[in-house]
Amino acid sequence: MNFREKNRLRGFSHERDLARKFFRLGFAVMRGPASGAKSNHIIYPDIVAIKDGVIFVFEVKTSTKDRIIYVPKHQVDKLIEFSKRANALPFIVVKIVGKTGWRFIKIEYLDITKSGNYKITPALIYNGMTFSDIISLTSKIKQSK
Repeated sequence: MNFREKNRLRGFSHERDLARKFFRLGFAVMRGPASGAKSNHIIYPDIVAIKDGVIFVFEVKTSTKDRIIYVPKHQVDKLIEFSKRANALPFIVVKIVGKTGWRFIKIEYLDITKSGNYKITPALIYNGMTFSDIISLTSKIKQSK
């Protein structure tokens, strides 16, 4: 198995862990069936999590180091398109393995690069929303409905 395949399998493992965490918190959750695939015809986020009528969609990224994480423009565009169709809240979810828990970053906070892709700085990761923040947001949205 080459380095790229190992990283991909590790990424899938982290996605499953994140999905399980949402499930344990009472969310209906699903990992996208084409997550990680280069599907051009149908748009899938990595994870969809739903609770009390509040829908979240996530693109998941992990790193083992404090470094800038680059997200291809097409992944962000697909996440935004899916969230519009589902009336969902889109986030990029990042975990620096061994250093942070999961951090939820709103799309509008992403920095765009000269090439049109997006980047997430370590500072943005560390200042991202936590699971507690997501649970609070879910409760606030539910109460406002």
